[in-house]
Amino acid sequence: MSTRLVWGMLGGVVLGIAFGNSGIGIAFCIAAGALAAGIWQYLETRGKRA
Repeated sequence: MSTRLVWGMLGGVVLGIAFGNSGIGIAFCIAAGALAAGIWQYLETRGKRA
């Protein structure tokens, strides 16, 4: 989960700088990246529980 979270946040930083270029825009994109990483983790592990 931690690597997905880091990549999600880094992707959010890149998108925030590219599109928002403001503190609020970057923070919003970081949060969206973290949320996407959580959803990605959930979707990958939901069928693997025993």
